[in-house]
Amino acid sequence: MPHTRITCFVLLLFPVLGWAQASTEKASDDQQLAPAIAEPYQGGWSVPVDDARKEAELSRKDLERPASLGAQQQLDQLRWDRNASLARNAGDIPAVDQRRLVELAMELNSTAPNSFEAHMANYYTQFPAPSAFAELDQATDKGAAREELIAPLLVNAARTGDAVELTVRAKDMKARGRIAPPLYQVANDILASVEPGAILFAAGEMDAYPLWVEQYANGRSKDLLVVDVRLLADPGYRAIVWRQAKARGSVAGESSFIGSLAAATARPVYLSLALGAQAMAPLQDRLYVTGLAMRLSDAPVDNLPLLEGRWDRLKKPLNAGPLSRNYLVPGSVLLTHYRAIGDEPRAARLEHELRTMANQLGATNALLRSGVLPH
Repeated sequence: MPHTRITCFVLLLFPVLGWAQASTEKASDDQQLAPAIAEPYQGGWSVPVDDARKEAELSRKDLERPASLGAQQQLDQLRWDRNASLARNAGDIPAVDQRRLVELAMELNSTAPNSFEAHMANYYTQFPAPSAFAELDQATDKGAAREELIAPLLVNAARTGDAVELTVRAKDMKARGRIAPPLYQVANDILASVEPGAILFAAGEMDAYPLWVEQYANGRSKDLLVVDVRLLADPGYRAIVWRQAKARGSVAGESSFIGSLAAATARPVYLSLALGAQAMAPLQDRLYVTGLAMRLSDAPVDNLPLLEGRWDRLKKPLNAGPLSRNYLVPGSVLLTHYRAIGDEPRAARLEHELRTMANQLGATNALLRSGVLPH
């Protein structure tokens, strides 16, 4: 077995970015700098989604009296509802929830027109359209030191391809952004899973942000191009990525961008496991697990020696929220390989490790159903 593509049973293991949010308190001061809402990259996934859903329902009742809420409280409510929707829907916001967020933004614009909070509400509801970043510029003019701006300004620097600005914003994220420490471990494991000079397509908050901090604040793997897939809807961003990749031909459209870029550039292309099964499925015949990332290649990739050499060196934090489950993917591929070649000692050791991990992550049934773990 010289190489192993992503197989159907492994595809079923991909946990789509979960975004489960932690319970938070409402802000009590319209001018406070530290937001009350824990974002995914701050560790806002420490309680079950069901608890987040219950609290979201309770807090919605408060919205029946929007006039009683100040601008900061209204912005916090919008951010809470947005995060709760992401948690319930595996990183997506369905149309019905998006309409509710737009309603909240309209209420805030009525309560406090042209305020920092109103522009931030517009940013969240219009993201990732270019108009969102015009709103971000206006919010920055009104409150440049506000903590709510740290992540949006980091994303905007990546969107414009400004390396100097990325360095400034990554350092600010490192100093003030409160990224959950386990996500830095995940980021380092991703870096250990890709080649020098590669292009990595990342899901967004939980994988891209700590990666940018590692690159631009800590000086690691500066030759890696991290692409935020959320921004690919923007033709301008696609053009910047295409140019940075030194890709040949015309810039591809959003739906075919990843595959087209891989065919048009000499740089190796990888996908973060945080992208999940839906993003991986159209490309599955060309994907090879190399650790906490997957190599996209038309030519066969001898990935098993890479996995064997990397598995024991990966930090594999089990407290990185939904991203921790991604470690079960390379582990499952490697275990299947050991069984196929009849290496029972290594298969037994790895099966024990995967059972322990799955038990702590609540994923045992998934591995049993897939056949990775025997009943």
